[in-house]
Amino acid sequence: MITLRKGDWKYGRFEARMKLPYGQGIWPAFWMLPTDWVYGGWPASGEIDIMEMLGDNTQKTYGTIHWGDSPQTRQQAGGNYVLQSGTFAGSFHTFAVEWDSFGFKWYVYSVRYFTATRSWPFDQRFHILLNLAVGGNWPGNPDLSTIFPQMMYVEYVRVYRKSN
Repeated sequence: MITLRKGDWKYGRFEARMKLPYGQGIWPAFWMLPTDWVYGGWPASGEIDIMEMLGDNTQKTYGTIHWGDSPQTRQQAGGNYVLQSGTFAGSFHTFAVEWDSFGFKWYVYSVRYFTATRSWPFDQRFHILLNLAVGGNWPGNPDLSTIFPQMMYVEYVRVYRKSN
């Protein structure tokens, strides 16, 4: 799902309740990209990862921002949340980021697990993407243990606007 030019926001709380897929090489994500790419191509105009999970570790999710002059000099700030019991694939969980002119706060349910202070290039409109990638440089490729098909269940996506 991509909200480009259907839903584009500068600041707010972005939240989704999801049950995630699992398996080696499975890479579900709830993230945001710039609508207008004011500062140039990736990563110059930024990327906001609200939730990413590597399917071979279903107890851990990540929240990250990326920026920089080029892919080779990309910078990032982020953290992760680890469930004490259960898995993100076993039931629905709520993931969120709060973004304002001062920076970002990431949540699983109401637990804030990471804060990043960053303004530029995060002072423009961004849109939401929800996707399930198979393979890639971070999770690696599926292997013989990966079960298909896999599904990412989304109960809802909510956006709460913020004025600053």
